[in-house]
Order: sequence, then structure tokens, then C-alpha cells
Amino acid sequence: MKRFMMMVVVGVSSGALAGGFELKGDAAKGEAQYKTMCVSCHGEKGDGAGPAGGALTPKPTSFIDPANAARLTDEYTYKVIKEGGAAVGKSPLMVAWAASMKDDELRNVTAYVLKFKPAAAKKK
Repeated sequence: MKRFMMMVVVGVSSGALAGGFELKGDAAKGEAQYKTMCVSCHGEKGDGAGPAGGALTPKPTSFIDPANAARLTDEYTYKVIKEGGAAVGKSPLMVAWAASMKDDELRNVTAYVLKFKPAAAKKK
């Protein structure tokens, strides 16, 4: 019986991990917050060329640059927006928005940001 219970617990745990991260964000709802919170650094086009971004070193991430596409997964992008750049070994100048946005808002902004990824990268 103990062995069966252990297998069930392990099976449930690994099943949860195997399922992976699900963003479930709504890009249309995230657009307004992106324009309020993110445009000044990342730009209207997601190219990292916002008015405040020019003064930053390192420069803000360009979401449209194919070189960034591989790391801009749903989970990674959500984590950066939620916890800030330092949480993923990137610039601490990237603000953590968890204190300013609810989880659904974080997910919606993430979904909007991911719309900037080059079309070829979205298919992978």
C-alpha cells in the first residue's frame, strides 16, 4: 500500500511538472497596460527603443529581434514581467511588476509582449 501511495504522489507531482506553465493571458486586455507601463522603455513596436530606453544600459530587450526569440517563452517572459530582470539574471533595471499588477494582468501583458515575437519564432 505504501508503495502504491508513493507512486501516486510521484505520478501526480511529475504530472504537474510535465504539464508545464500555461500562460492563459489575453493579449487584447494586456495592450493598454503595456502602453502604460512598458512603452517608455520597450517602445511602441516592442523594439526596445522607447524614449526612456535610450538612457538605459543595458538597453531594454527588443521583443522583435529574432536573436531574443528562443528565450522569450511564455514562462520566461511572465517571470521577467512579474519578478523583474534580476530574477532571470538580466538587468535589475527591468522592474518587477508583481506589486503593481494582479496575476491576470501580468499574464495579459505577457501575452501582449509575446505578440511582438517574429512570426517564425512563434511557430517553434
